[in-house]
Amino acid sequence: MATVVRLLAALWCGALWTIGLLVVPLLFSQLEPMRAAGTAGSLFRLLAYGGLLVALLMLVADRFGRGLALGVRGRRTVLLMAVGVGLGYFGTRPVMDYGRALIAAGQSVPAWADFGTWHGVSSVLYFLVAVLGLRLVAVVR
Repeated sequence: MATVVRLLAALWCGALWTIGLLVVPLLFSQLEPMRAAGTAGSLFRLLAYGGLLVALLMLVADRFGRGLALGVRGRRTVLLMAVGVGLGYFGTRPVMDYGRALIAAGQSVPAWADFGTWHGVSSVLYFLVAVLGLRLVAVVR
């Protein structure tokens, strides 16, 4: 089970860094902004759902391995990453979508739904999850 946990940690962490540092910047340099944003949004959605699935699989595999694959620090890191994904994607996205819908309808956006602010919050949470991913790769046994 330890090998499965290590592979899942590497997969999740690698996907976070590859999409965040390579793929999305490349999209915005090669495509028109609206198309790049749509594609990036699809990638982030896939990464959010996939990340939560990987977190669950890691915790289940760790449990079957009697808690030896992750250890206490690894379990905490996986849980923190899952919370970060939940807040970053499922917490900020509805607010950003609401602000975007108001803009598309030609209405004023309340300050609490400002797209730029929430995009920044989401970006910080994504970065924190990616850094936790590096920690996870370092602590899995």
